[in-house]
Amino acid sequence: MGQLEQYIQQKQNKEKLQTPNGKKDYIEDNFKIVNKDSQVVPFILNKIQSRYLFEDKTNQDIILKARQQGFSSLILAIFTIDFLETPYSRSVVVADIDNNSAEMLDKVKFYLKTWEDKHKKKVKLKYNSRNELFNEENGARYSIGTAQNTEFGRSKTITNLHLSEAAFYRYLRKIITGAGQAITPSGYFVIETTANGFNEFKDLWDDSELGLNNFKPHFYKASDFYDEDFLTRKKKDLKEMFSQEYPETAEEAFLSSGELYFSKEALKVYQSQIIQPITEGVIYV
Repeated sequence: MGQLEQYIQQKQNKEKLQTPNGKKDYIEDNFKIVNKDSQVVPFILNKIQSRYLFEDKTNQDIILKARQQGFSSLILAIFTIDFLETPYSRSVVVADIDNNSAEMLDKVKFYLKTWEDKHKKKVKLKYNSRNELFNEENGARYSIGTAQNTEFGRSKTITNLHLSEAAFYRYLRKIITGAGQAITPSGYFVIETTANGFNEFKDLWDDSELGLNNFKPHFYKASDFYDEDFLTRKKKDLKEMFSQEYPETAEEAFLSSGELYFSKEALKVYQSQIIQPITEGVIYV
């Protein structure tokens, strides 16, 4: 293959990676994952991951979800594609606590290992620390920190930014105005979390639903992912905590989680009695 043909092939491959099909094929062809039975298996996208990637994903998303639907695994994999294939890209992940940041970095390193096994070659890493990877071949960086450091990522030029379990950040707004403003114009910014009551994240979510910010809101209910038998068993196990872990509406997620001043049960009763406002016609008094 001549230089021109190689250039055309590389350009086509790069363009394909910008498409949902390209990302799906790359992930499923190159990465493996440890499943819930502690088995190493090919990373085949589940139905929620596919729905997000093919139908819902934009460049600025806010995701509210039931637990363990696979969003972090997918987002980390998308960032890993850029780390391997996009020169000088910088992907930044912010976790809520240190333990979660370490687990996320371990997952990224596992993706890299399975890529190496597939291609029979090593990814040359200039840095391989507890919070940053540097790809020596293409200059790409992958950084993972915690929300305890509100300045993390602030002074960088960021290609991809993921705020994981953002409802549990103490200073969410400060991180958004820091690292969130360092993203390139064509960059990808995703906030993903389970609910944690009425706090800064709830305000951010409400604003996104009202179109008062640039985030596209996406809610993924429990029954979108889990079957009825699983949810029935979990409801027996968790009792009144069930709705916090496996909500069916965004409102239920917020009302069932976090610390509230008013009784959660009372708020749910009042919510069920809400009458929709009249949007047409004239009322005479």
